[in-house]
Formats: sequence, C-alpha cells, structure tokens
Amino acid sequence: MRRLISIKYPHIHITSMQSLGTCRIETERLALRRFAESDIEDTFRNYGSDPLVNRYISFAPCSTIEGTREFIGGHIIRYMDDPDFYGWAISLDGKVIGSIGLFDIDKESESCEIGYSLGSRWWGKGYATESVNAVLRYAFESIRLHRVQATYHPDNRASARVLDKVGMKYEGTIRDGQRNPDGTFIDLILCARLSTDER
Repeated sequence: MRRLISIKYPHIHITSMQSLGTCRIETERLALRRFAESDIEDTFRNYGSDPLVNRYISFAPCSTIEGTREFIGGHIIRYMDDPDFYGWAISLDGKVIGSIGLFDIDKESESCEIGYSLGSRWWGKGYATESVNAVLRYAFESIRLHRVQATYHPDNRASARVLDKVGMKYEGTIRDGQRNPDGTFIDLILCARLSTDER
C-alpha cells in the first residue's frame, strides 16, 4: 500500500530592511546623534527633569540625574551591541535639548514605533517636526521600514500637531493604553505612516 507523504514548507519572509543602527543625521538646524557620557548634565537639565515634558508620559527615565546616567549608559551599550537600536540625542549648537528614537522594531512586518521628547524651552520653533521628519526619512529610505506608528496622550495637542504635520494618519484609540504613575489608566491615540503614503 502506497503511503502519501505530506511535505510542509516553512514560511519564508524576505525583507529588504537594513540593520544600520543609530547613524548621525543632520537637519537644517539640528544634529541627531548618539548620546555620550558628557551629555548627562544637558539631558537632565534641558528636558529630562522638565515637568512639562513629563506631563503626558508614563516613562520618564531622565527625571533624576541617576536615571539620566542609566539612560545614557544603556544607550552607549546598545550602540555597540545592537544594530537594530535607534536612539538619538537631539542636539542644537552642541547642546542636547531632547531625544528621539525608533522602538519595537518588527522585521516580520517591517514596522516600528517612533517616540520623542523635547525641552519645553524649545517648543513652538519647529524642532520636533524637523526631528521627526528626519527620522522618518531615515526609517523609510535607509532602514527601509514599511510602517512607523506613534501614540500620544489625548490631551497632548502639541504632539498631535507634530504628527499631523509629518503625515501620520489617525488610526484609532487604544483604550487604557497607558498606565499613569498614580496607577490609573488613560487612553492613547494611535496614528501611523506607511512608506507608500503620499506626502
């Protein structure tokens, strides 16, 4: 009696993504670069300890000088060991005024999340939009990601305007998407941009 043999082929995903790591990006007014140990004071003073910056986020690692030291130290280690780590200091005239990064890189779906913080003294000058635009260009054109998403607190209208300016499209509300320091929960707004979206 002849036996039928079933052959199953594993799922093969071919991606065009590149693992480039955190490369320096120059914009018209800013340098997006790797953090260095010498940035600890500026990072803590200029945005990490800024209560206006930390108002709408649950993760504020640079709110203390010790936390800032750990945050930057962690970045420096990952720069050396992880080619899929993307975390930049936002530098203006050699001074760190914020940070921006790509997180939760998913090679299968060629997607990630973008997040950023900027010291309140530099709000309203277009620096956040300039930084996000530069990192999105790097994400789509250099890393070759297909989708970049972002979330923000419903009351954070400034962040909503930045993400709208860079072409992020509203996709929905994540119910109780963020746990606050006091243990309560808050919804998050989800938006995203695709490599195929028209600009």
